[in-house]
Amino acid sequence: MALLVFVASYLVLPTAKMVNNVYYTLLALPSLGVLLCYRGAGIKTSPDLLLWALLLAWFAVVGIWSGDAQHYKHLLYVGLFVLTVSRLIDPQPLRHPLFARGLYWILVGYVSGSALFYWATSHYAVGERVLWLPSRMTGPIYTSMWIACCFALAVPGWLRSRQFIELMLAFVVALFCMGYVLQSRSGLVALAAFVLLASIYLSLRRLRDSLWLAGSLLVIGGAALWAGMTFPEVGSLFERADAGRLHLWNIMLNEWYACGLWMGCGLEHRTDQLLLNGEPIAHPHSVFLSLGVFGGVVALAIFVALIVVVLRRAWLCRDPWGLYLATALVGLNFDGTKLVGNPDELWLLVILPACLIGHPRLSASHSS
Repeated sequence: MALLVFVASYLVLPTAKMVNNVYYTLLALPSLGVLLCYRGAGIKTSPDLLLWALLLAWFAVVGIWSGDAQHYKHLLYVGLFVLTVSRLIDPQPLRHPLFARGLYWILVGYVSGSALFYWATSHYAVGERVLWLPSRMTGPIYTSMWIACCFALAVPGWLRSRQFIELMLAFVVALFCMGYVLQSRSGLVALAAFVLLASIYLSLRRLRDSLWLAGSLLVIGGAALWAGMTFPEVGSLFERADAGRLHLWNIMLNEWYACGLWMGCGLEHRTDQLLLNGEPIAHPHSVFLSLGVFGGVVALAIFVALIVVVLRRAWLCRDPWGLYLATALVGLNFDGTKLVGNPDELWLLVILPACLIGHPRLSASHSS
């Protein structure tokens, strides 16, 4: 229940500090008390948990020469969250199809309801990009990624229960929220990647479903082309092209190479270079590149190994959270930043699903 409240706080509470307090009060302090009381008894090791420990240990080493006391506090927060989700909670409620469906509809209801309120109060004009949502999940980029992830999480339940009408409605609502309200391409790319791969997988299982694959891709492509030509707000998504990503990545890769591939540039690295349009570079805009720039090849290699182990387990157990995580990583390849910090969007997009997949109870229930 505490974890559900923590997830819900991103949609209910207006500030990061309030969400942090929910984490400290309901998850971090109780978990720390349990671990100290029982001295870690019953914590079973596994490859993914060892890789988490190795990743955090490496960032502790990097912090010696490039961090501060705040960095080690963040490492403690992340470590407690990993142990809490992967070992101490009951994961079964979060695996129920009703949870996945409910989370998706609550999230798109939050985005759509906020947009309608903003339009009605003239806070944003109809068709204008909504840049700030009212709660902690406020930015359009991460919110659009979360929509894509929650859609991916709910799809297996819709398919098993043959709720095809709800599935199609959910897909249309996702496109509306991401393409018209939030106007974020990262979430759309993640959603498109999931739909394409899921369609190919389903068509390979049944040859006759290949017609559905061709038809769905044709309809989606036609609808995207029509929307781009009809609505200027949607057309602007195509006009922005790569939004300077390739130039930005080239700059950050060169600086990473100059700093040293193994150790990276350190936790506090900031670049003075500007994009072609004169804008400063806030961060590497890729979770993978961020790991390399701030933690070097070692951090990136450990993280990739962790993701491979986790996604392999999700595939073997047919765990829908693997779809959630894979979809998140596609989006975060274009707009991710530091993984270690206070509770933020990456906790929901990466750490939460990775730890749920690695929970021993999931493997045990699958085996039985």
